[in-house]
Amino acid sequence: MIAVLLPLTAMYGKKKEKQNIMVWGEVTTAADSLDYLTMYKNCPAEVTAQFHFLYQDNTKSDMYDLFMPDTVAQVNDPVPVEKPVKEVLIDNIVYSTVDSDGKKYSTSDPDDPMLAYLLVDMFDIYHDIFWFDAIHRAHYYHNRNYDHWTPNTSRYRQSHGRNSAPDINLDKVDDAALIIGAAAVAVASAGMLVAVVKNWDKPDDRFPYFSLTPQVQFFTQSGTMRDVLQLKCRFGNYGGFSILADLGYTTGSLNEKNLFDPGFTWSLGAGFDMGAFSLSFRGKPATHRYSENFFNCELGYDIFLSKNLAVDLKGGVALIDHDSELYWDIPVSVGLLWKF
Repeated sequence: MIAVLLPLTAMYGKKKEKQNIMVWGEVTTAADSLDYLTMYKNCPAEVTAQFHFLYQDNTKSDMYDLFMPDTVAQVNDPVPVEKPVKEVLIDNIVYSTVDSDGKKYSTSDPDDPMLAYLLVDMFDIYHDIFWFDAIHRAHYYHNRNYDHWTPNTSRYRQSHGRNSAPDINLDKVDDAALIIGAAAVAVASAGMLVAVVKNWDKPDDRFPYFSLTPQVQFFTQSGTMRDVLQLKCRFGNYGGFSILADLGYTTGSLNEKNLFDPGFTWSLGAGFDMGAFSLSFRGKPATHRYSENFFNCELGYDIFLSKNLAVDLKGGVALIDHDSELYWDIPVSVGLLWKF
């Protein structure tokens, strides 16, 4: 998908969506109680970066230079930071790569269409460069003479700033809430299963069926919109069981910075059905190219307009994962179901 879209973007020179080419840094406290810097990049371009620290006391450090080679990389600085750091601010980045003629191409714009065009082959090779799990999946470089940042006091400039700290305002799910929620879902599922078994052979001329449903799904907390085509195969009669799948496009997270980005989306699921009511579960894991992930538990109702056409309504709760933390969301959806 990316291999097709990025060359087209370069060809027409229009940046309809931002690329996820990033350089960022974070400071963590080690076992020796000292703070150490780690810098990341999630693209195979050679990067020369300038950055500085904003300390907890709101003072600023000198500007530092950093060189990162032409691979997806994490570089660790072995020297402790002198004071507790609030943010790592990027002042300037230059991305460089080589074109087909062997000429070096450099730019400071991460959304430069030509940069995308030149890197697309490397994107296919370095699958882990996309999205925010690059920290965990990248081909790390450690202590290879690239680990050193040096002060550059003569070139200090006000930062236009990017920092690595995730700006997530969603509510986290604690262990107690997760246990209670899982127990409630288990009880509801058990009740539906008993009802389905009792009504499996009860005649209803609407079921079983196979259906296609153009559908709009909206996650209200994160502001994520999914435009998908849902496929549903419903077995049984008045009481039934369904297998679900969808694929389409997601806008990415509109309300929460550093959560999900736009792109191709899909999910798989299954559920119990009683007449026009349903209890379903759908999930999509994060992949090496697409960070979007969720696990939904939804209640649904189909308003049948004719023998073959229905309005499909759903709402429920969802779990999403970001940076090894669970957050909750509220998905709602509406679609036009056509059954065969």
